[in-house]
Amino acid sequence: DGWGVGPLMAQVAHATAAVLHETREREETVAYLEDLNNMRKAVLQTADETSLRRLSELLQASNPPIPHHLWIEQPENVPTCIALAPNRRENRLKKALDKSGARLWKG
Repeated sequence: DGWGVGPLMAQVAHATAAVLHETREREETVAYLEDLNNMRKAVLQTADETSLRRLSELLQASNPPIPHHLWIEQPENVPTCIALAPNRRENRLKKALDKSGARLWKG
């Protein structure tokens, strides 16, 4: 709580850059980056730090794991956001988002 829009945008930028770098050789990421004019994104929110960590655990536990990056802000060591690798919105992703309580961000 207490994050302004600017600092939140910085957190998202960090996580997004990290997940794109980590998945740069995946077919989905390559295709996403080759079509800059058609990039799609959705911004969701979770209730708190616990639900954010829960979402990361659910994504990791999926079979196969859903590529993502949980950004941990330093030096506070606080998770602030998750960026998912480019994906095709599979059912297993939808299930993880639902179980974690993620909803569209209302600002």
